[in-house]
Amino acid sequence: MSKSVYMILNGELIPESAAAISPLNRGLMYGDGCFETLRSYSGKFLGWNDHIDRLSAGLDYLNIQAPFSSKELKEQVEKLLKQNQLKHAEAMIRIQCWRNGGRGYTPSSKNAQWMIQASKQQTERKDLKLSIAQTRCIPSEALERKHKLSNGLNYIKAAQEAAKRSCDDALMFTVDDKVSETTSANIFWIKEDKVYTPSTKCDLLPGVTRLLVLDVIRSLGLEFEESEYLLSDIRQAEAVFCTNSLMEIAEVLSLDEIRFEVNHPLVMKIKAGFDQMKVKEFQQ
Repeated sequence: MSKSVYMILNGELIPESAAAISPLNRGLMYGDGCFETLRSYSGKFLGWNDHIDRLSAGLDYLNIQAPFSSKELKEQVEKLLKQNQLKHAEAMIRIQCWRNGGRGYTPSSKNAQWMIQASKQQTERKDLKLSIAQTRCIPSEALERKHKLSNGLNYIKAAQEAAKRSCDDALMFTVDDKVSETTSANIFWIKEDKVYTPSTKCDLLPGVTRLLVLDVIRSLGLEFEESEYLLSDIRQAEAVFCTNSLMEIAEVLSLDEIRFEVNHPLVMKIKAGFDQMKVKEFQQ
């Protein structure tokens, strides 16, 4: 018999199979909520405060009251990791919040429901195949891009495009053709010993790992630039890599028919610097 997988639902530790949520909830009906996904390294976390600050900012943006403090949330995560026998393993943590209330675009409540899930994290690193998505990023003027909001339909459509082309992820663009992000990661590239990445003006989610990688790049004294770029710029790259909190740094093998160098010396240097940063962080 397989062991039960547990979750936290509104502060209660229960088997996932026993979870009961009303179908008349605003998270399901409207995506009226936000979430964070992060990685547990044997019970330790990179950028915990950054993740929780972004979750809190997302709730503020939606005018939802946070149902927990950072300290209370970490205690709940640690309890769940222990229950799921993941305290000494690599694990994926997802924290999801959504607003109480029923139908109608005008909310009647600021109160939230919430859940935490924890599952084993795959640690094998994989080179990515990307395709160019026709689905565009939502402009910040339409929906604030700094938060991980629950409505991800444009990401879903772009990911479906990538799957049809047998690719791992899709490179997305702004409505005015600037390189932005993939459906699940921020993107960087190397050309002539310089690192490039789209700026936050490009309707991207500024990931926690993106910020950590930028810190590593600065600490290594590498030349880098954040700006607005076109597809032609990334087509000329020597090497490309993506970042998020689960896969950390993943090299890109190809963008449709264009192939990039893997194990590029500068990317290897950034990866090594990231690993050293983790060691220092976890020793504190």
